[in-house]
Order: sequence, then C-alpha cells, then structure tokens
Amino acid sequence: MKSLTVLLESLLDDFRRLEPGTLGLDRDIRTIKRRFKEEGYGFFTVALPNLGKALEQGLSTGRFTCPKGFAKIPRGAIPRLFGGMFCEVFEPETGLLLQDALNTGALKNLRQVLMLCKKMTLDEASDVLLDAKAKKSFYSTDEVASRVEIPDRILYLLERVSRCVLPNLDSEDLGMANYKHGPGAVVEGLSSNQKWSGLFKGVLNDSFDLGRFGYDLFAIDLKDVSERVVKALSRLDQTTFEDTATRSIARLISVPKNSTARRTITIEPLLKQFCQQGLNTVLRSNIERCKVLSNCLALTDQSKNQQLAMEGSLLDNWATIDLKSASDLMSQKLVKAVFDSKETFYSLMMECRSSHVQTKEMTFELAKFAGMGNALTFPVQSVVFAVIGICAILDVEGRSPSYGAIKAASRRIRVYGDDIIIRSKYATQVVFWLEQCGLKVNTDKSFLGGYFKESCGVDAFRGVDVTPLYLRHRPDNASLEPSSLQSLVEFSNHMWLNCYYKTAECVRAEVEERLKTSLPLVTRTSHGLGWHTRPNYSEPQKWNRFLHRPETSTYVLEPLKRRDRLDGYAALLKFFHVPLLGRAKDHLEKSAIRFKLRIRRKWVPA
Repeated sequence: MKSLTVLLESLLDDFRRLEPGTLGLDRDIRTIKRRFKEEGYGFFTVALPNLGKALEQGLSTGRFTCPKGFAKIPRGAIPRLFGGMFCEVFEPETGLLLQDALNTGALKNLRQVLMLCKKMTLDEASDVLLDAKAKKSFYSTDEVASRVEIPDRILYLLERVSRCVLPNLDSEDLGMANYKHGPGAVVEGLSSNQKWSGLFKGVLNDSFDLGRFGYDLFAIDLKDVSERVVKALSRLDQTTFEDTATRSIARLISVPKNSTARRTITIEPLLKQFCQQGLNTVLRSNIERCKVLSNCLALTDQSKNQQLAMEGSLLDNWATIDLKSASDLMSQKLVKAVFDSKETFYSLMMECRSSHVQTKEMTFELAKFAGMGNALTFPVQSVVFAVIGICAILDVEGRSPSYGAIKAASRRIRVYGDDIIIRSKYATQVVFWLEQCGLKVNTDKSFLGGYFKESCGVDAFRGVDVTPLYLRHRPDNASLEPSSLQSLVEFSNHMWLNCYYKTAECVRAEVEERLKTSLPLVTRTSHGLGWHTRPNYSEPQKWNRFLHRPETSTYVLEPLKRRDRLDGYAALLKFFHVPLLGRAKDHLEKSAIRFKLRIRRKWVPA
C-alpha cells in the first residue's frame, strides 16, 4: 500500500456499491489526494474528524454548520467534500436535518470515512509534543482542583445522599478483600514475580502498615524470618523502597488516546497499589449489593449504558453527558463530601493514595483525588458522579433526600466512569451540579437533546447504530510491530463483517504481504490470526489425535518472557493470590514483559 489514500479510495468504492445513488465520489477521491499532498496525515487525523464532530452536532441540533477548512457548495450550507453523502442527510441550501427522507446508510458511510483515522497513532516526534501537552494539562487541572469551592447547599445534599448509599462499606472485613498486584508497572520498576518479594521488603523496611488494611502476610512474623530469607529479599534495591514508597510519590507518564491527544497515567508505588487493588474489590462488591447504587452503576458492563443510548436516540428521552478530564478535576474536597460518612474506608482510601506525583522536571503535591493509575479512581469517580446526579434529580423535583426518594432517583441515571446517561428532563440541572462541583462537561461529546447519542463506545441516531470503525495503525508503516499487525487483521475482519469488502481486502493484502504468506479462515473466538466469514467458517488442516480436535496452522501473538525466579515465602504468597488457571507452567521461573510481543506460527484449534 503506497499511501493511506489507496485505502480511502477502496472505502469510497465500497460506498459506491452500498449506495449506488451517491453523487460526486470520483471528485471526492481527487480532493482527498490533493489535500493529502498539501496537508499530509493531519488531513486524515485532524481535519476529517473535525468535520465529523460538526456532523454530530448537526445531527443533535438539527442544523449543520460547516467548520473552517472546508469549502461549501455554491449557495449552500454543506461542504463540497463528500457533498453527495451530506445531501442525503441535510438539506443542501439551509443545512437543516432531513426528516423522513434521511438516508441512514449514507449517514453511516459518511461517519465511517470522517472518523476512520481519528484514533490512528502517529510518529514518535508528534508523541513527544502530545506527551508534553498531556502533562501540562495534568498540572493545570490540578491547580483548578485545588481552588474548588463547593457551595454549602450542594455539600449538604451530597452528604445527606451519601449516607444512604454503601451502608455496609465500613463494616466490611478487609482481611477477606482480594488483595492483588495490578497488571501495570510500579514506581520501583519491579517485574511481575518480584512484586511479591517486594511486599516483604516493603514491610521489613516499615514503609507501609499493611495490618491497617486487614492484611497480615498470612500471619508470618517477618521479624523471625531466618537470615537467609532476609538476605534473599535484600537483593532488591534498598534505596528504591526508602526513597519512593515511603514518600508516597507516583510517577506521571502518558499513553496514546487518539491521533491528537495522549492520556496521563500515574504509576503507583508497589505497596500502595497492592492495597488500592484490595479496596477496589471491596468497593465494587458493595456497589453491587447497594440497593441504591446497583440501580445506576454496573462497573463491569457497558451494555446497559449503550442500550439506553440507543433508546435515547430513538425517543429523545435520555441525555448523554461526557466529562472532560473527569479524574483530573475530581478534587479531594468532592471525594470527601461523598465518602466522609464512611469514615474507616475513607481514611484507608486516602492512606493508600499517592499524595505526590513526579516527572523528570518536577515533583508536586496532588490536589485532585488521584490519577488514572490509582486502582480506586474508576469506581470512586463512578460513585461520586452517580451521587451528584441523584442530588440534581432530587433538586429538580424539590424532594427531600429520603431513602425512598433517593432510590427512585437512582433509576433515572446510569454512570460508567465519566459516561453519564440521565433522563432528558434532568440533564440541564445535572450539568449545573457537575460544574458547581468543579467538574467540566465536554460539550462536543455531550448530547442533551436531539436524536444523536454517544455513550460507552456506541454512537446512535434514531435507533440505528452508526458507530464507525477506527483504524489505529497506518497500514503503510514499514515498521509494524506484531500488535499492529494484529490490530490490522481485526480491522479488516470488522470491515468485512460490515460489508466494506474492498477496504477489507485492501488491508488483508497488505498484512499478507508483510507476513509473506496467506492467513487461513478462523472462527471469531480463535486466538490465532486469520480471516473471519459471516457464517463463521474455519479451515481445519489436521486432526490432533492426542487432543481429539481439528487444528489450523496460523500465526499467534505471544508475550516475550524474561528470567524472573521466585521462591520461598514470596512464591507461597503468589500461590494464594493467583488463580491456578491463570498460571503458566514456568510462572515461578519467568514472567512476561509488558507490551512486548512476538509473532510465531502455531497449531491452534480450528
């Protein structure tokens, strides 16, 4: 594939087949080639998604406003580029949304081409600039969080409502919590197995009191551990624990979000993240058992939010609200207002929180509750936003915060992280309450009225799913890693199942050219690389007489491993925490290197 324009040309050819009456596609291809030559990849990753955002706002408000950078048709309101598809959705002269004559097929195609490259990763040079921008935003939002002043009336209602939720949180036996290590990195830079040894080392240095969390390392008295064991544990770098874990300092990094932004993540100290994971399981189980919050929170299931988004797009009875920098603007004051009535849990939650964040340039104290690396951030913010929404609903209805009124209000809102769905008649008041609590609503991705809704990865218009498929890696990139090839295979399969056959074949040819071989047909549940079909066929190539199953030879992605030996008490600790089915045969000798994969040929179940 010589350039991304070849892929776009294939996509427009698919549009021509799916919607034969669409006009001007040949002219659109010429315009794409010309603008790519003048603007480079920014045309695909910035300009077209901006036009896509204008399309979303037009669907929501009922009138399209052409953004800068796109010429309009003569005496019209829609752009010349893709004008043939735009006129199937909006009235060309006025830009008003068509009603009965609107072509949802053309709308889906239009969103697909505009949003195709929205989340595509770019080169390292742009990543450096986006990294600096993301960290600067982290600092600035922390300043905003430090200055938040919540009005007394709002504080009073938040506290009243929060007393009626999570009633058993403080009475939980924390010794029964599922403490574990998260999959990510820790400040100390330890490998997966050495994290278990690190628990002993941290306690020996008295850097953190695990006993406060009901965790006693299985009643092992570390002071009586033999000298041999202590020496083995002491191989870990002494300064690492004393200089970082004891000071509660997390490290700030950023990870890709889309083609124009990166997302900040905090890497937490070992012992703190271990306790965060345990409290995380306690909080989640209490949410499931809470008769109020279980009506509006399901932290492992996005489908309920997605279903309401589809319903709201058809009946305009639900509004979708998206928050900008939600975790970064969630101040300690706000978290205290919601969790202060759970005194024991709140004190432990704040104790295992990193109070400072460090980058290469500086170390500073956090005013926000925590960054996204804290295991408690997601469930805590979900609870906080749900409580704010319930308060706003009670405020609109003029009802006192009795248990019955709170429970009834909880059925009119759903929250998943920073994705909020609320009954339309309460939407304006919820936005007001969120902003009064120091949060910021993302107006570009919030849809309070109209028939376009977006929530938890689903874009819906008038009851039709118009979610585009995203190309996350450039197919013409010469240095594609194994994970990028896997992403392209998945993209091709999804395009095929969505009837974009020529586009799927274009990507398929590129992948097989890189691999120097063709890939077989595989089922959608197969972990091997291969192509999917609508009837879900596969290509068995042999019968495994030992496992009694048909198998296919194809490429699979496997993690690279490094030597990472673990024994003694630390190995025993891992035995009690890691499920048997989750362990490899050599899990005490080697561990996977995170984000490092290799590709190899292997026989997989057909």
